[in-house]
Amino acid sequence: MGANLKPSTATGAGVDTRAVAVVGAGLHRYGKFDELTYHDLAQPAIRGALESAGVAWGDIEAGWCGHTQGGITLGARIFSRLGKTGLSITNVENASASGSYAFRGAWLEVASGQCDVAIALGVDKRSREISPQFVQAGIEALEAEEAKAAGKKKSQSGGRAFRPFSPVAKFAVMAREHMDKYGTTIDQVAQVSVKQHANAALNEYAQYQKPVTLEEVHEARMLVDPLTVLHSCPFGDGAAAVILMSERGIERFGIENPVWVRASISQSQEGGDDLDATTEKAARCAYEASGIGPDEIGMVELHDAFTIEEIVYVESLGLCAPGEGGKLVESGATARDGRVPVNSSGGLLAMGHPFGPTGIGQIAEIFWQLRGEAGERQIPSRPRSGLAHMVGMGGTCIVQVFSL
Repeated sequence: MGANLKPSTATGAGVDTRAVAVVGAGLHRYGKFDELTYHDLAQPAIRGALESAGVAWGDIEAGWCGHTQGGITLGARIFSRLGKTGLSITNVENASASGSYAFRGAWLEVASGQCDVAIALGVDKRSREISPQFVQAGIEALEAEEAKAAGKKKSQSGGRAFRPFSPVAKFAVMAREHMDKYGTTIDQVAQVSVKQHANAALNEYAQYQKPVTLEEVHEARMLVDPLTVLHSCPFGDGAAAVILMSERGIERFGIENPVWVRASISQSQEGGDDLDATTEKAARCAYEASGIGPDEIGMVELHDAFTIEEIVYVESLGLCAPGEGGKLVESGATARDGRVPVNSSGGLLAMGHPFGPTGIGQIAEIFWQLRGEAGERQIPSRPRSGLAHMVGMGGTCIVQVFSL
């Protein structure tokens, strides 16, 4: 089964839904824009998506907004600038996966028959860095609330095993473990950064648009051994939006070349699972729900906040055998002209990772690539299917499959 499938009605949740497609996409470049407001970032992305789909703001019946730092009612504040039309508005926060889950919510709203046309927006200003102190304060506030409810005094975090959030340390350990267990080399890990920066150099929306060499990756400032700063994604601001439609909407507006949502699977960590095991479970469900197997996936956009993640997640997604991720990258199979291009956008590593927009930006990339509209970075094989993968702090994982 593959490219000629009819639109899937499977959600992975055991219920039947209407077929839904992505019909338009728009972005605001990722980067550091201190002078721009959330509204300034969001409007070009929204207008780009509307223009791409050939619809007007008044045609939108539901709006979903994914963000992490925009405060309460951000979606309503942004959407109302385009006109108060009475549409349903929902805000979503799910760390790195906020945009992906905003998309999933919009998809479910259309698929369930609540509406025919929806917009999923992701927007954030991540140049206001989420620090360890920010995360610690949130944990302590939650502990204090729980303690008060139990009639106890706040534990001042002494009774909890929580330590300040340090993702780079976590992924440095992941890299070391993979290298020790499978013989993965630091050159293979660094090659992910080289590939991503080469792709981003062709992407007008990317935060970093300059290629880097293997030597530059190795010689960059060390963060946590073996990961240098060029093994890590940048902070930044940005916005991304896509328009979703039912078959009825597509017929009404005369949409050509829709990109169908074949599956959207959400999972969280179970027991002692790491995110690679959670990814494996979500991917397995997504392949079953979509009827498209890993050997039929034409391109992948995955969570690569750190280089080692691509190597680990291509294994979890079933694109190669366990332990073979480094060799897959080294072989060129994940390059734009390879067997299964991974992160043709530049990925989180080079396109950027503003949180709210990231997952929707992945879907926009798949939309453009499948329609042959990716410009200089167009994948030569012109894929007919794609997979988007995101994880979020707290153990969430989402895998979504698309095809023409």
